[in-house]
Amino acid sequence: MSDEISREERSKRLAEALLKGWRMLPETCPVCGSPLFETPGGEVVCAVCGTKVILVQSEEDVKIEKQKLILEKIIGDLVRYLEREIYEAKEELSNERIERINSLLDAIDKASSIYKSLTHQEKRHR
Repeated sequence: MSDEISREERSKRLAEALLKGWRMLPETCPVCGSPLFETPGGEVVCAVCGTKVILVQSEEDVKIEKQKLILEKIIGDLVRYLEREIYEAKEELSNERIERINSLLDAIDKASSIYKSLTHQEKRHR
């Protein structure tokens, strides 16, 4: 990707990141080799190619981040299933449909709880 972006465009994107208040980090992007930036929201991003990066300090952090990514996907899938159930419930609200909606809500709650505990565990590691 770095070959596709001119030197002038790279410089422009780096300057824009600094003007936005992003903090330049000593680490570089694994995709294009440009400096990484930390946004005010705490995300680590390459200002040149847009790649989002998760910085870790240990193998345990890698394990936790992988688990969190899996949970994010699971929660997203569950929310989509819930949205479909709610949309279809406009046509009929049977006991069976209410049970499916409740089951989905319980599963989302459990996955969110696990995600939060992983986040707390990760903070203790650092």
